[in-house]
Amino acid sequence: MHIIIADDYCIIRLGMKYILQEWMRESSVHFAESIPELLKLLSSQRMDIIVLDSHIPGGNDFHTIRLIRAIQVDVKIIVFSGQDERVYALRYIDSGADGYLQKDSKIICIKDAFNTILRGQKYLSDNLKTYLLQNRLKGGAQLNGNVLENLTNRELEVCRLLIAGKRGVEIAEILFLHTSTVGTYKRKIFEKLGVRNVRELIDTANMYGFGIR
Repeated sequence: MHIIIADDYCIIRLGMKYILQEWMRESSVHFAESIPELLKLLSSQRMDIIVLDSHIPGGNDFHTIRLIRAIQVDVKIIVFSGQDERVYALRYIDSGADGYLQKDSKIICIKDAFNTILRGQKYLSDNLKTYLLQNRLKGGAQLNGNVLENLTNRELEVCRLLIAGKRGVEIAEILFLHTSTVGTYKRKIFEKLGVRNVRELIDTANMYGFGIR
């Protein structure tokens, strides 16, 4: 089993490697600190599973999944994130990921995620599945009142970069957009979240547990 842990934090890479090799002793674990490193690895060797940091340097969120699939279409991808799964998980699954794990997940959940995707199934946490079922029974109403769920995938990407202090020109370069398009997304984000400036955007994001990572 060849596994890539793609994360720019050394402690995350080493911790995940320890968990995996204690459990799957014959696995071969590779590291990537950025998307260019990840894509280089994928171009040189066949991999089975990627544990992918949702905001690894060199990527732009959901588009990263497509870059990976363009090189190795069958590789299994588990997105490993510090972001609220209720906002992000299904978006990544819809983009082509096989599973979504929050970084505060217990070891038993990590093992369950691996076993699930290796069976050819999609992995979502039990907590998220319960939330989605309750949401369905309530007719699709937001159970937790998280206004970030109202944002589109692209608006979430722009929102995260605004919170990180990026200017419009920088965001346009990262996401391969025109600066005018970034301005349009910014306006829509402010309208949907009811904020007037980036400072208020940051305050709102913090209130709903939406950090830069």
